[in-house]
Amino acid sequence: MNIFYAAKEKCQKCGVRDVELVCRTCGAGLCHSCIVVITERFPCCLTCGSKNVKEYKVKKRGGIESINYVCENCKSKKVTIVTKYVKTCPKCGSTEVVSFAEEQATLKINFRKLCLELKYGYLKLNKIVRTFDLIKRSLVFLRRSRFFNYPVIERTLVDIFNEFNSIRMRVLGKAEDVGNLILSMAPRFSVDTQFKVRDLPFLRGVLTRLETELKDYKNYVDESTAGIEEKLAKLEVLVSSLYQHYQEFSKYKDVLSLDMDEKPIYAIGDAKFLGLDSMHVPKGEGILFLTSRRLVFLSKKGFFKKYFYKSLEIPLDKIISVDIKGRLKKRLVIKCNDENLVFSFSAKMLPLVKDYIKIALNFENYSLRNAEVISRIASLTLETSDLKVKIENILKKVQKIEEQKHVDISKTVIVRENSHSTITPVNRLKVELYDLERERYEIEESLKELKRRFESGLISVENYFKYYRSWIGRLYAIEKRIRELKDNCQDFKLSNNVKF
Repeated sequence: MNIFYAAKEKCQKCGVRDVELVCRTCGAGLCHSCIVVITERFPCCLTCGSKNVKEYKVKKRGGIESINYVCENCKSKKVTIVTKYVKTCPKCGSTEVVSFAEEQATLKINFRKLCLELKYGYLKLNKIVRTFDLIKRSLVFLRRSRFFNYPVIERTLVDIFNEFNSIRMRVLGKAEDVGNLILSMAPRFSVDTQFKVRDLPFLRGVLTRLETELKDYKNYVDESTAGIEEKLAKLEVLVSSLYQHYQEFSKYKDVLSLDMDEKPIYAIGDAKFLGLDSMHVPKGEGILFLTSRRLVFLSKKGFFKKYFYKSLEIPLDKIISVDIKGRLKKRLVIKCNDENLVFSFSAKMLPLVKDYIKIALNFENYSLRNAEVISRIASLTLETSDLKVKIENILKKVQKIEEQKHVDISKTVIVRENSHSTITPVNRLKVELYDLERERYEIEESLKELKRRFESGLISVENYFKYYRSWIGRLYAIEKRIRELKDNCQDFKLSNNVKF
């Protein structure tokens, strides 16, 4: 921070009073006395607060017309005329005039908010970790409960585990790049820094650049994790389906009486048994259960208190074929030797039930065979601690930079009105040259970084030329001013032997 920042800037119009307001359009620093205030009057509804008010004329006695108002939104006639005072810049006529102090505070607050967006990568990956862990624990529980359907779940979980570690390292590298950019910008937005009016457009550009980088960072995280999130969403559906079957088998385990080596497969509700050709089996509604050995139908009975009993049980090795028959009303026909079992399901469920029965008939080909895989799956653990620590360290450094004092009070020369000023014309030139050369260096480095990111494909063509034109224009203005100052310094060099 410059030691002469203690001196307040003066209004660019009168040059006497301190800067209190700033125009966002032209960047002029102004005082309240020099600002132009425009009065605007408009009707406003007292009922709903809307400005959508229509004016109409009413004739009174004697042919005198009066103007009345009605709200277009709520049709209320309770309308008042509101007077609004709009601050206008005397230089460019813009109404974008704001408090200088509030503008400084807003820039610093926006910088801190943008810094917190660096956590996005960790939060996104941590969400994936929680989902992965929930699926893993649910799957291990179901496998140990003898539900071995969908062996693809284990293979997908292993693929996700391997892919996640690669993505985590890439996100970590991206977070480091953005974090370094934030750290380079942090000194400009420290708590005690007092901005100059001419620095505000540049600082807004800095925040825009940071916002763009963080947006690219978040898009990169989203694109990198999209595949994993899609796989996890499919696994959640499969595991949720298995758990529903588990609940049904657990609920009716006493009625089903499964053997120790008999594995539950599917429980299909809202089934209607329509009959058997060779033997008398009562028709009715119930639940169709499929195991690795049997097809069991539990019929629902009872008028007030419902209960289920086993009305049909067919070994799977007796099933010859499964077909969907019927023109208008489709039925599921299960052929067992010379007999046909007829079931009715909803139109959407019929193809699924047919597939379920085929899977049960060939369960060895559609089930998990190696039980040791369960132990390996249980040991898989996704980690994001290194990413969390890296981001927290960056944010702590930013906070430390923001809170530290850049000015040694004992060495600061405070300039007060009506006091002897230690600022000479030579010192003023030196200070301005120093600030301009520092800003020129920062823009040159920013242009190098912009070129590197453009060549690496990290920034779009539109954003590249947007920032390039802005910074080149500012660089040209700085170099022109530096040349002017150095030309003016020639007299001081000759007369006072001052070195610049």
